Amino acid sequence: MTNRELYKAVIAHINGEALPYGLTEDELREGFEGLIAKLDATNEKRKAASALKAAEKQAEKAPIREALFAVISDEAKTATELIEAAGLDIKPASVPSLLKPFVESGEVAKVDVKVKGKGTQRGYVLG
Repeated sequence: MTNRELYKAVIAHINGEALPYGLTEDELREGFEGLIAKLDATNEKRKAASALKAAEKQAEKAPIREALFAVISDEAKTATELIEAAGLDIKPASVPSLLKPFVESGEVAKVDVKVKGKGTQRGYVLG
């Protein structure tokens, strides 16, 4: 049975008409259970692919995170200073997301740092 036949049969059943194509209610139910099983399988594949992609991204970011963490000290440093000290080629805007696991665990603390000519910026120190 095609999906079109299945949908038409449901519409006919809802409208109080006899089921077309000689279908029974059990066959109708089995058809939709099959569609649900296909949806579940597709969702599981998508979930697995997403998890794999996320793991790959985390593996790429791990050395960068460790390099940034290695240059953090008791003296507050801005994102730009951390990047220069670690010798990395990343944008300062990516530093907060890279250091987020360390901030959440309490290993690194965020502080405000006054930078001459630029005002107050976010800095990072050992927690």
